[in-house]
Amino acid sequence: MIELFIFRFILVCAFIIGVYRFGDWKNLQSYYPTMLFVMVVNLSSCLLTYHHVLWGFGPDFFVTTSTVVELLNSYIALPATVFIFLSRFPSSGRLLQYAYFALWIFIFSTIELIDYTLGGISYQNGWSWRISTLFDFALFSIVKIHHSKPFLAWSITFFLAAIILFLFDFHTAEMK
Repeated sequence: MIELFIFRFILVCAFIIGVYRFGDWKNLQSYYPTMLFVMVVNLSSCLLTYHHVLWGFGPDFFVTTSTVVELLNSYIALPATVFIFLSRFPSSGRLLQYAYFALWIFIFSTIELIDYTLGGISYQNGWSWRISTLFDFALFSIVKIHHSKPFLAWSITFFLAAIILFLFDFHTAEMK
């Protein structure tokens, strides 16, 4: 349990330090709508999947519920990720852009694998680490799309949400 707390503490600190070190503060206003988009989507997914979770977070001695972890994700980790991701996105070179996407997918899937190994996350209802890695691909793609074409990103998000709700056997009676 102490290892999980230390991992989460280091992770939150890394996000905060990363924002200050790598964030493009001069252009924060251009990234802010996408930061809010990711927060709203994450909080909405928490609400929709309240009774039919795909993943859950194990407690440590400070963070005792999945809700606290989701709030940390929604208000710290995800906005920080979007800010850094968009701030440093390569402006040219298709190969460099693909490598950048791959780097972020690798970072997120590695963080999740460590969290899983430490007992910080568990999968339910057919979800898995592999599906999460695929989900990371969709996440970073949609974040990039939202930055320049928000309506398209919302459309894709609703479409993917419908697919996830269908594939993972959600029923409206399970929704809060």
